[in-house]
Amino acid sequence: MKKASWRILSTILIITLSISLLTACGDLSDYVDETPGPYESPDAGSNQPSTINSQGEPGTWLVMLYQDGDDDVLERDIFLDLNEAEIIGSSDMVTIVTQIDRYDGSFDGDGDWTSTKRFLVQQDSDLETIGSEELADLGETDMSDPQTLQDFVTWAISTYPAEHYALIMSDHGMGWLGGWTDPDPNDGDMSLSEIDGALFNIVTSTGIGQFDFFGFDACLMAQLESFSMLAPYAQYSAASEETEPAVGWAYAAFLGALVNNPAMGGAELATTIVDSYISEDYRITDDEARLSFVEENYDSGTDLSAEQVAEDMSVDVTMTAVDLSQIAALDEAVNQLALVLTHVDQSSVAAARSYAQSYTSVFDKDIPDSFIDLGNFVALVADETGDSDVAAAAQQVFNVLQQAVLAEKHGEQKPGSTGISFYFPNSELYSMTTDEEWVSYTTIADRFAAASLWDDFLVFHYMGKDINSDSVDLSVLNPVSGTSTQDFSDAIAASAPETGATVEAPGSGDITIGEVTSTSYELAPDETATISADVSGTNIGYVFYYVSYYSEDDDSYLMADMEFLSSETSKEIGGSVYPDWGEDTTFIVSTDWSPTVYYLSDGVDEAFIYLEPEIYGATYEEDVYTLYGLYAPGGDESKQQEAMIKFDGYFELKSFWVFTGDDGTGAPREVTLEVGDTFTVYQLWQEYNADTEAWEFNYYLGDILTFSGEPFTVVAYEAFPGIYEVGISVEDYDGNYTEAFTDITVVE
Repeated sequence: MKKASWRILSTILIITLSISLLTACGDLSDYVDETPGPYESPDAGSNQPSTINSQGEPGTWLVMLYQDGDDDVLERDIFLDLNEAEIIGSSDMVTIVTQIDRYDGSFDGDGDWTSTKRFLVQQDSDLETIGSEELADLGETDMSDPQTLQDFVTWAISTYPAEHYALIMSDHGMGWLGGWTDPDPNDGDMSLSEIDGALFNIVTSTGIGQFDFFGFDACLMAQLESFSMLAPYAQYSAASEETEPAVGWAYAAFLGALVNNPAMGGAELATTIVDSYISEDYRITDDEARLSFVEENYDSGTDLSAEQVAEDMSVDVTMTAVDLSQIAALDEAVNQLALVLTHVDQSSVAAARSYAQSYTSVFDKDIPDSFIDLGNFVALVADETGDSDVAAAAQQVFNVLQQAVLAEKHGEQKPGSTGISFYFPNSELYSMTTDEEWVSYTTIADRFAAASLWDDFLVFHYMGKDINSDSVDLSVLNPVSGTSTQDFSDAIAASAPETGATVEAPGSGDITIGEVTSTSYELAPDETATISADVSGTNIGYVFYYVSYYSEDDDSYLMADMEFLSSETSKEIGGSVYPDWGEDTTFIVSTDWSPTVYYLSDGVDEAFIYLEPEIYGATYEEDVYTLYGLYAPGGDESKQQEAMIKFDGYFELKSFWVFTGDDGTGAPREVTLEVGDTFTVYQLWQEYNADTEAWEFNYYLGDILTFSGEPFTVVAYEAFPGIYEVGISVEDYDGNYTEAFTDITVVE
């Protein structure tokens, strides 16, 4: 491992792809080579007008910003987004209004007000204070309530009628689950079906027909499920497949383009958002703002250029512009693929799921990522199945995907990204998300369930239930009229598991690891041993070596290290790289081990850590590893949140993320650390459970580190004396592990 200090943010260059696909239709072979119910209408007595004149002057725009900043992590960033919008401000042709809610107890700028306010956004060059006209102080509102969204948008449309309408929702996003959390007053969130219901009421009550543009300035929302929900209500959209960095969208850039050219349509606005994302963000392009940003986020290099900071920030970003009129055709292409996939070996489908480009999970950290790139998946499933019918159906999905995606960009750590992701869980998560008492995929993504057979395919894949193709109704994606139904219960029932049926895992492997041998079973700290074992079986995905320290006092094992083992050759499909273990069912793996343990340092204190492998890269340095822990802003333990730090293959820190939920679940968001913030590392222990008579893994809190303005760094030390379990671990396509090990004693 290279031991060095580094900045909090990454230094790898971005590979940016921004493509116009309005008329182009690429070939898949070229790519391969490379639980709330439906939302109710508001009660009588709502403060919304019964009729609204939404017809504004020709050529005019109304841009509505729904900015849910009632969050200790996002408050300052969303506040700065509004200030970036003020750099441009409204014009005679473009009116910009916002409803912004702030958090009580985090960022204290601009008078530290914590209520919800509406502003008419006006030009102001001060990035630290709001200079716009305050239209209303609503007190503390629940921004996670769809009624609040509906009230704001219908008020804005009735007050500032225009010819063109754009709505942008900002906060935490969680893909098909929704997002838009608000701890005060009700600690709630807004599900996808609730957003759907609010938009239905807005569109039908105002008579606007459709929004010209609808944007999700939030993590993980560029999903087929999300775009299917939006299709009836908007013409074009923009969103990210992956998490978004703290700076969010480049508001000054794309609003400036709109003000300068109000004749642009929703498609051009969407592509401008993609093109300007990160690279034209005001906090990066403006010299004074960039200096402040660099001082907050870097330990050195305050003279970094805008290009250098943008490259540094963009390593793992994604952003997509979508023509929503093409979503019905894309859903239909996926439906045909789903039907064809029922005729092939399901383990090959599971392999494609396992290897596809994936994005940050909002579920339990022990469950494989379930948000995967659609274009990358269809390329992989065509290759893995080797079936001509699957290849033809996959090609059609890819063709329509290219028509739907107007533009997209992605960083080099997301090489398999093509613009739109979708939900493909492993068997454990599938069981969880078909449980109405926990969270139901089809109940929340109900419009998608009505238009798609993908949810029906999942029940076939995991439970063998035949697909009824007559249950699909693509008309639910048509522009909404006042008589449209919001009842998707039949579609939900069609893909519901049959009573008493059990979940099977076609990706589960029958894997055997032979005796793990070592060239030495007693090592001094400066010596090296070669560890080897035979591996055989089916559905072999990834192979690792791992090290754990035996604690005699606890009769338990403390995980100390785990790293990917590479195959002799790797495969690359559409940018995604994964191991190729060959056609033989048996092969040998080996690795050298030098007794080493790792600590994370804050410059004063150090904490023992275990870095978990996350992404298999084309080279060692392109691997990604994750450290889990608890983040406390200002060291306030009452505000602790689940967090993770990402490192590359050299264990250099790349980014710091927090989650809104418990146990590493919920919406993720990148954090800009401030002096006094603390991070408590998680340690992973393997303990024997006498009740179950099995060894189990459990996380426990370790030492606390405090951010002092200097970045956290990983430090390698010679392993302390004792017994170490050094083993081989094999993951199958469903996320299950098979392990074998030998004991090695480290001596003084």
